[in-house]
Amino acid sequence: TPRRKPPRQERSTGDKVANRSISTLRAAVERTIAHLKDWKILATRYRGPLTRFALVAKTVTALAFYKKDW
Repeated sequence: TPRRKPPRQERSTGDKVANRSISTLRAAVERTIAHLKDWKILATRYRGPLTRFALVAKTVTALAFYKKDW
């Protein structure tokens, strides 16, 4: 989590740099999760056998990358 500003003080330069890197990483992760939720099987409750969930998640991820043309 990002560091908060101390009461009645300014945030240090190191804290600003650390917060920026945390924010950048968090934004990328949140965008990735949002793209995967476009696939209904991951946006709703998974009702299949739990032993196959890893395979389903890998397949959806591969299809998402294929769709994005990466």
